[in-house]
Amino acid sequence: MKIGRVFGIDIVIHISWIFVFALVAWMLGSDVGPLHHLNLDPQVRFLVGVATAILFFASILIHELAHSLVAKARGIPVSKIVLFIFGGVSSIEGEIPGAAPEAWISGVGPLTSLVLGLLFWLASSAFGLGNPVGAAAGYLAYANIVLAIFNFLPALPLDGGRVLHALVWASTKDRLRATRIAARLGRLIAAAIIGLGVLESLYAGFAQGLWLVFVGWFLLQAGGAELAQAEMATALRGLTANDLIRPPTVAFPADADAAAAFDQLLRFGEASAPVVSNRKLIGDVNLSDIAKLSLEDRRNTPVTAVMTRSPDVEAIRPSANVNDVLRRLGPGSRHYVAVVDDTGNLVGVITREGMLQRLSLGSKA
Repeated sequence: MKIGRVFGIDIVIHISWIFVFALVAWMLGSDVGPLHHLNLDPQVRFLVGVATAILFFASILIHELAHSLVAKARGIPVSKIVLFIFGGVSSIEGEIPGAAPEAWISGVGPLTSLVLGLLFWLASSAFGLGNPVGAAAGYLAYANIVLAIFNFLPALPLDGGRVLHALVWASTKDRLRATRIAARLGRLIAAAIIGLGVLESLYAGFAQGLWLVFVGWFLLQAGGAELAQAEMATALRGLTANDLIRPPTVAFPADADAAAAFDQLLRFGEASAPVVSNRKLIGDVNLSDIAKLSLEDRRNTPVTAVMTRSPDVEAIRPSANVNDVLRRLGPGSRHYVAVVDDTGNLVGVITREGMLQRLSLGSKA
């Protein structure tokens, strides 16, 4: 869900962010949270907790904006910042041209969090921890400093892992080797976090230990995905989207009904498919979205009523390089990237399976 635009960068909230925001706001305003010592009515303390949670996530947004603005200053486009359950991520569109830019872009985020932590600490000292403003500032100082330290861990895809990647890349002049080294160290750190979480669950508190296990598992999976993407990008180097394109297995006209689309998606084993009007891409219809409708409603609902409209559909030009394709296929459960020409006509799609097939054909050649 897009909530705004800052410096030409879309700010998007993932649905998982809503859950974690509610959890943080509740924790801050509860009788056992870090603000519990304040002599306030429960309702007022809850409002202070909500305001503190907003400032905490604003701090994460500023952290990501620092990454994005440094990237833009170096001529690298940034399309959006997404806030999700583990924090935020900046969608850098172009390929980072060298080790030095990568180190600056990656390192500025944790440094920004440290500066924010210092500013909040000064505010906390000025107001005092017995004051609601001072107590909230004290928590925000702690949270930003912890965020900075965590992000400095040398584990992909954390900022520290990217700084390590940049340093190894500069030393070896081998980008893929740098990714392998950073990913290998990241796996060790992720395993250590999971182990610490298991121990904490057994001896301290199940909830906090479970969260550490969750974080470690995320790092393990994300680091592995980043290494796989780097290896595929190296193997397919020099290719463009036009070399990887194929016709969509199924595409729907704008006047198709949701019931027919549901049947076709099931028949061809597709999770989603493009919707076109006079060859132009106008959206994407997803099996899970249609499944929310009753059988009767599906027959009376056009696909245009349940589709994701084209501005929010991942699309790319035929001349785009393989790194841009992989970047768009990487996050979440995206099944394909639409390829459109300059007039918005759908040229075809690129899927993970299609890229793997091309990789297989290349290895046999």
